[in-house]
Amino acid sequence: MIRWLRALDFVLFPVLFLLLAQRAIHRFVENGWPYGLLDAFLPIFWLLLGYRFVIGMVLAALPEDKSQHFATEVLRPVVWILILLIARSILFSTLGIGEIALLTFADVTINLGDLLNAAISILLALLAGWAVRSVVARLMVRSGAEVDVANTVSNVTRYAVVSLGALIALGILGVDLGALAWIGGGLSVGLGFGLQELFGNFVSGIVLVFERIVRPGDIIEVQGLRGAVTKVAMRATVLKTADSIEIFVPNKELMTKPVLAMTYSDRMARVTLNIGVAYDSDLDVAERILLETVQRHPLIVSDPAPGVLVTTMDPYSIHYLAFGYVREFSSSFRVKSELYQMVRDAFALHKIVIPFPRQDIVLIGEEMHTAKATQILDPGKPPTH
Repeated sequence: MIRWLRALDFVLFPVLFLLLAQRAIHRFVENGWPYGLLDAFLPIFWLLLGYRFVIGMVLAALPEDKSQHFATEVLRPVVWILILLIARSILFSTLGIGEIALLTFADVTINLGDLLNAAISILLALLAGWAVRSVVARLMVRSGAEVDVANTVSNVTRYAVVSLGALIALGILGVDLGALAWIGGGLSVGLGFGLQELFGNFVSGIVLVFERIVRPGDIIEVQGLRGAVTKVAMRATVLKTADSIEIFVPNKELMTKPVLAMTYSDRMARVTLNIGVAYDSDLDVAERILLETVQRHPLIVSDPAPGVLVTTMDPYSIHYLAFGYVREFSSSFRVKSELYQMVRDAFALHKIVIPFPRQDIVLIGEEMHTAKATQILDPGKPPTH
């Protein structure tokens, strides 16, 4: 109900405006005043009413994000194109002021009519760019391309169409397109100095998307930062850490720095346990228990096979490295915690001791110091305790 009330409120303004305009025209007719200009603007008011009505229906029928996207990408450019066409007709036929010069720059004179035509060309290019982008994205998705690759290709296509429309608009304004070569040279110098990092990140983003070096869902680590890739944008790649913190990594860093990819070819991960066992324990039994415990976990796969290795022999314990593999990287942390608990229970059952670092300290009291000193002075005298 609230959405329909919002839709009704959306069309109230143009309806009231039309009623006032019709009332004004009626008043002009009664007094014999000319009303041609006001009557010429009535199609714009009707167009605004139709636009508001369609937007109101879309707001009432579709979710807000989809309705806003449809209004911004489709309806608004169409309405502006029609309004500019009506305004162009009024300026040219009714008022005859389309040739009024607005700006003179060097040998280029921009008049009001050319400015409207250029604006119409840009709006048509925006509308065509949206249509081409949608068609290209759908065709690529249907052909089996991944979503982010399809989005990148469709966006580049859209930019090309809009750029073509901008060039046509400049031609309508009378700008010499050959002069754009000088502008392009200046921009290249600017990119080489002031915008080097931004341009490098942009190009790196395109390479990352097309070469599929990192993909959404991959677990990577770069410069000590580890997280899951949630988005590969044109300027930066977004990582989400285990603490649910999002990190924006410049794309250039991913292209020029070493990147640890935990899930590039597959999502399998190794789970390792570092466990120390006391020397006076049965070491053969301890090694067998470790291997059986790792094999017993339901998420540990048999290929590659789990194993147990001796890594170090400390003064107070011998250290084992027990390992196994899980199919999903995200399961490795939980499996590691569960394996440690299983090993603890198995060791307690078989009386296997997990030692802790210790040092034996002998305290020598004052009386013992005195007895030793007396014995040194009089070797025949027995020591006192």
